[in-house]
Amino acid sequence: MCSSDLSRWAVEFWSPSAKAFQKNNPDSHVINAECNNLLDKAMKGDFKTGMPRQGEVDLMCGGPPCQGFSLLNIHKEREYSKFKNSLIPTYLSYCDFYRPRFYILENVRNLVANENGMVLKLILATLVRMGYQVTFNVLQAGHFGVAQTRRRLIVLAAAPGEKLPIYPEPLHNFPGPHFQEIEVDGRKYSTTCSRPGAPRRALTCWDAISDLPVIPAGHDKVTMDYSSEPQSQMQRRFRSCSRQLEDHITKSLNSLQQERIRMVPTDPGADWRDIPNQRRSLDDGRETRRLQYPYKKADGRRGVCNCATSTKRRLEPCDNDDKQSETLIAWSLPHTADRHNNWSGVYGRVPWDGIFKTTITDPEPLGKQGQVLHPEQDRLLSVREYARSQGFSDNFQFAGTIRDKHREIGNAVPPPLGRALGLEIRKAILQNLEAEEIGRASCR
Repeated sequence: MCSSDLSRWAVEFWSPSAKAFQKNNPDSHVINAECNNLLDKAMKGDFKTGMPRQGEVDLMCGGPPCQGFSLLNIHKEREYSKFKNSLIPTYLSYCDFYRPRFYILENVRNLVANENGMVLKLILATLVRMGYQVTFNVLQAGHFGVAQTRRRLIVLAAAPGEKLPIYPEPLHNFPGPHFQEIEVDGRKYSTTCSRPGAPRRALTCWDAISDLPVIPAGHDKVTMDYSSEPQSQMQRRFRSCSRQLEDHITKSLNSLQQERIRMVPTDPGADWRDIPNQRRSLDDGRETRRLQYPYKKADGRRGVCNCATSTKRRLEPCDNDDKQSETLIAWSLPHTADRHNNWSGVYGRVPWDGIFKTTITDPEPLGKQGQVLHPEQDRLLSVREYARSQGFSDNFQFAGTIRDKHREIGNAVPPPLGRALGLEIRKAILQNLEAEEIGRASCR
């Protein structure tokens, strides 16, 4: 929640994120508490929590937890995910109580398709019933200055008497469709952007992180010196307010994970399918086994589990005796590769001349979004490298453990995208003031 000149208040339930926000916004009042109870107290006139009073909030920005809608969430049907989805009505209730001049709701792109658009329609109808002017669009963060693909639904609302902002024009070309139509109830909605292209080229991983020092896996020295000069305009912008490099640290790996990463070549597009099936001695003295393919599939290929021989989807669980451990190629990957696009990208390296996949909250080489390895070094991407993939400047501070910091980055809206939206709101305010001035002059 913001006043007209700076971020005045913030509500964040997760303590590490609250601490990180306070570090970077020392003049803000950060409330680390559950949002439903805070609103309930404010509605009853209890402002001892530090919540603002009605009439004090000009701009409200929020991203209600979206795990239940995310395509990367494999537990979206669990009750916890369903509960977190209920924070969307809570955030709408904040708008109803505070009545800000401008209101932004951010969520994952998949919310558009959830329940045939029912959740999106609920959001729009609720804001309209409150009297707000409303628009929505799916924006690609890569269009606004990050080397990452990240599509997000942005709902913009303006109070009566304000000018409803339009969506920002793309600044950078980016792989994939330039604009995306959204279909709700059989109707197609297109962008307000007018130009067919963008004035700047797409940014790459090299633009973002090529200047950062070489470090080993498990590096935990939080502060260090830069080892070279910036190599791109993007890197100069990242460093503009920072004298020392912070959080260029990586998650530690066990010896088997580390050996698998060593075996992934640095060629573009390399992933787990390039790991050789061989015995290897590990750093801790253990030795890997060769992965066995004892079953023959209908098409003649070999399989690692009895389920590979079935032409129908098996309803019973696989036999535990088929599972193999301590293998250089993880047994789970060929086991289900046919059903998951061969797990393309798992144990994959980020390409220097390409882009980052959507930055997630817990990078794991065996995860669904497994392209998490450095382009050349045998390690996971560092916290600072992920921060740069989101567009955070090097002076931005994170809080908590290394896993906490990854989660803070993965949950964030890329700052360049937020800036682009903010500039459009400022334009709308200035245009409204200019129209009012012209109106007053014509009445004299």
